[in-house]
Amino acid sequence: ALPILWKVLNEKRYEICPLAKCWKPLIKCLSESSCRSWLVDVAQCQKPNSTAMEESAKHYQHVQHPTDPAYCQYESFDRLKTATALDFLECIGRSGCMAPAKYTDVCVDMTLLGPPLPLDAIPTHILHGKWRKVFTSGWDLWPCQWTEFWAPHTLEEKHPPDSWMTEWPHNPNVWRMDLYWKNSNDASFTFHMNNEMYIGDTWDFDHPRSAPATLRTRAIMWSTEAHENWYLLDWTEEWNTMMLYYCAYTSAVNRYDSMIMVLQREDSPPLNKEQARYYEQLAKDILGDYHGTLQRIRPCES
Repeated sequence: ALPILWKVLNEKRYEICPLAKCWKPLIKCLSESSCRSWLVDVAQCQKPNSTAMEESAKHYQHVQHPTDPAYCQYESFDRLKTATALDFLECIGRSGCMAPAKYTDVCVDMTLLGPPLPLDAIPTHILHGKWRKVFTSGWDLWPCQWTEFWAPHTLEEKHPPDSWMTEWPHNPNVWRMDLYWKNSNDASFTFHMNNEMYIGDTWDFDHPRSAPATLRTRAIMWSTEAHENWYLLDWTEEWNTMMLYYCAYTSAVNRYDSMIMVLQREDSPPLNKEQARYYEQLAKDILGDYHGTLQRIRPCES
């Protein structure tokens, strides 16, 4: 459900929306220092020549739209860890008080690349478990990122499904994927986003026309739903490492996001320099420089 641009107070044409529909959680947000500071930061990120926007554009110079205000807002995510802030975001998501995205990515035309690998190329006992994120080509540059995959029929007592999940863990063709990240390595708060993974299915996007995907995902965060088509581009069993590309669409803000990433099972030795260069070159070989230039994710500090 990211990136998201909220129709916040500094946008004159939208100020009535949060005031009318979310005035109670907004008042609580304004009375809490960290939540109030976040609103101030969001306002700064709407000013093209602000220091915050200039620093953000440098940090995200590798993405398709470095000056997108949404990226600037990410630097303040640590202030969203309180119940007050999260309640406000949930209200904004439920009420529809979100601005249409200023920018939208162009996804790769996967119809030109041939079919992706099926998910069962990775043995179930290997896929099920915890994976570290090693590379990305997108805006998710936060350090210390990891993903957990949960196979169908996982015991609910061990890992209860979210209230919005309709298929996992009972559908044998649906996996669960949990994403975790921190705003910095020393951050005290860890963000968490859940997905259902529908194996062998594809969302019907038209930006560009969707090619059959390895799987499609559905996620809801802050009451906002996002859909993604995932393509498994490489699986190297020797290194327990996979490379994936996805095209995502968030209808609430009418936005597409395009990203390639490299994940490695957490219990495997980290990629050495030669192995890392292999993936950096492979991504460009498959998707070209525009879509396939990878950025290294800083690992979690032990």
